[in-house]
Amino acid sequence: MVNILTYRIKTVAVLIMVCISLGYCFTKVGTTAAPFLKIEYGARPVAMGGAFVALANDPSGIYYNPAGIAEIRTAHFMGGYTVWFADLTYNYATFILPTQRVNFALWGSFLYSDAIEVTTVEDPEGTGQEFSYVDGLLGITVSAFLSDRLSIGISGKYIQQKLFNESASTFALDVGSILRTPLKGARLGMCLANYGGRMQLFGNDLIVQTDPWPEYTGNPEVEARLTTESFPLPLAFKLGVALDLFGPGEALASSDIHRVTLAVDGIHPNDGEEKLQVGLEYGLYNTLFLRGGYKFNYDTQEYTAGTGMRFSIGQRTFAFDYAYVDMDVLEATHRFSLLIGF
Repeated sequence: MVNILTYRIKTVAVLIMVCISLGYCFTKVGTTAAPFLKIEYGARPVAMGGAFVALANDPSGIYYNPAGIAEIRTAHFMGGYTVWFADLTYNYATFILPTQRVNFALWGSFLYSDAIEVTTVEDPEGTGQEFSYVDGLLGITVSAFLSDRLSIGISGKYIQQKLFNESASTFALDVGSILRTPLKGARLGMCLANYGGRMQLFGNDLIVQTDPWPEYTGNPEVEARLTTESFPLPLAFKLGVALDLFGPGEALASSDIHRVTLAVDGIHPNDGEEKLQVGLEYGLYNTLFLRGGYKFNYDTQEYTAGTGMRFSIGQRTFAFDYAYVDMDVLEATHRFSLLIGF
């Protein structure tokens, strides 16, 4: 009896250890819908390795932390263009409208392909039809200061994916905050991104003709609809810190000519392992900028770099930014963005 009990205890212990080891080995990569939501927004933060959760102080920051646009005091428009790999293009735009107490923003992004020829088993050379692949996001953001150092923001987003006659859509929220600490101007940012529903494909190509009673002969075929699996959005919790090493105001070292900002972000996604992003920005007279970054624990992305220029004409502000991202075995990507402040 004792031997049997000992054997069962050992068996249970082995099974528990196997389950734990499998749990550590298993990853959820590829288990979420709308992967275009993970394509980073804006040439400036991209050049900084995507480490922008605690900064988010220009219109491109709306992707990283909606609390950041509370700092913007005048109306701004920003548009961006990205040469993505696999002949895809990623574009985005943001309009910021500040008021006395609350700032509002309307923004969107689109990942799309050129026309693709339709091929089938019967017509492998093409049917003469063409289709396009389009992923899209339309968002509305509200952000405000709760105190002189703490701002919060929330974004509501409508997300859609469309391929030929099939499409999927849902709604999601981004919620974030930024605390500007008195410790040499250090900033702490937090954001929960893509909290929302699941996506499931629907479309005319899922309608088929079938015999509901194949065991009987002579039945007419009836119309039926195939169902597809639903998948969650790429939910992520982001935590960031940013600090001016050199610069005016509360920087570690005071300088009216040079500014050096260090930013570090940690990301906990629901479809992969934790990631770390580090970025650095150097500004000369707040006009010319050099940027660089590094991404830890990414499959293809590592080094990022970029430059930018900001200037004023009358009461309008203009900024042009460029970012380069090394994608390892994939093609390198180039990002361009233009900002206009009114």
